[in-house]
Amino acid sequence: MEKIMVLFDIDGTLIYSGGAGIRSIEKSFSKLYGLENAMKNISPDGKTDPLIIEEVFLDKLNRKPSIDEIERVLSVYLENLENEIYNEKYKVFEGAIDFLEWAQSTKKFLIGLATGNLEEGAKIKLKPSGLLKYFEFGGYASDSPERSEILKIAYERGNQIAMRKNFKIKEVFVIGDTPRDILAAKKAGFLSIGMALFNHSKEELIRAGANYTFESYAELKEFFSQYISFSEG
Repeated sequence: MEKIMVLFDIDGTLIYSGGAGIRSIEKSFSKLYGLENAMKNISPDGKTDPLIIEEVFLDKLNRKPSIDEIERVLSVYLENLENEIYNEKYKVFEGAIDFLEWAQSTKKFLIGLATGNLEEGAKIKLKPSGLLKYFEFGGYASDSPERSEILKIAYERGNQIAMRKNFKIKEVFVIGDTPRDILAAKKAGFLSIGMALFNHSKEELIRAGANYTFESYAELKEFFSQYISFSEG
């Protein structure tokens, strides 16, 4: 038996956190370094948590942080995120739950996470949505600061599940919403699907090299329905 591995990004792909991550980082720098508006002019899109912290140090404090400093900021960040994630702007993108329910019901997919969030941060961000139950495994920024390496680690964990359950991985799709997600998928050697749901347009994702781009989960579901039918035909 063969299954399709699908690796999902979180922010801007499954959910919108209502700016919880940015606020949590800024509160961390305010508490630890007395620095206000730490994320001003810094875009977190498609970046891993450790690299975002490093960028703040370089841009606002004019120096590179030590590993201990990055870990200290991230520890306070996670504490802040626990509170910030529950806000009125938080939302799950329309159709995401329906797609995951459908994909699970087909028994044709192995669904995992591949995100720039730390593992604990990923769980916190998904907690209000109830989506975590759909994901059997994942790769996180706590595994590596590099997106392409996170994808490879997620794949290996998924492949371990496949071997235990006696099925093979037919293909690997990375689903994300930023050009960096697309570039990381290409570097890792996987197919990419760009979801133009929030911050980036189809055109931007196509320019980044996305193999496929969609503007809704209904389109994604239709694509995979046809993909499965074609594969079985």
